[in-house]
Amino acid sequence: MEQLILKIKDPNKLSFLLQIIKLLDFVEVEKVKKEKVVSRYDFFKSAGLWAERELHAKDLRNRAWKR
Repeated sequence: MEQLILKIKDPNKLSFLLQIIKLLDFVEVEKVKKEKVVSRYDFFKSAGLWAERELHAKDLRNRAWKR
């Protein structure tokens, strides 16, 4: 049995396509559930983010209050 993977650009047209395909007696439709990939934020990968910058708490406060 051959398998095809279709990537639908417009999700609004998916139901129309499925209706057409289901009319064909030689085609079997299987819906595959996508697994959700949960990525957790790694705090330690941010280490050194501000290492090369001269920032002080007082400057940050002054910039924030000027908005």
